Amino acid sequence: MTLSTSRLVIEDPSWVLNPITEVKEVKHALILSSDGMVIGATEGLLREAAEGISAMTAALHGAARAAANAALDAPDGTPITTITVQNAHGTYMIMPAGARTNTFIAVAGGLDMPMGVVAHVMARQATKLGEQLMSVPARTQGAS
Repeated sequence: MTLSTSRLVIEDPSWVLNPITEVKEVKHALILSSDGMVIGATEGLLREAAEGISAMTAALHGAARAAANAALDAPDGTPITTITVQNAHGTYMIMPAGARTNTFIAVAGGLDMPMGVVAHVMARQATKLGEQLMSVPARTQGAS
């Protein structure tokens, strides 16, 4: 899928996702905006599934941030760094791509997925994506 935001268009998001999906037991990964729009996804993830997962992930992120900030008595705008959800079928991890990008990377994996390795690779790729997103100048109206 094409990676696109209001500030950036990248035709091939594989440079972000491939290093993550090379980790043992990772099933699929996607890049999404904070409002639940799919920005990029691994090839094996069908578009309809990616759109549904992306929308639910945005809602999960918002709820987790609100709950964590309330439980930790943190200011409302305090960001969270990682969300990890596990069930009998595997693990789902969500991580922001930079501090001010409103973009996230999400990864789903099996029961034997090495979470520490995946978290490390996700953090590295999130940093690269965040730097890429922040390095693109903002569009201006009427610019030639």
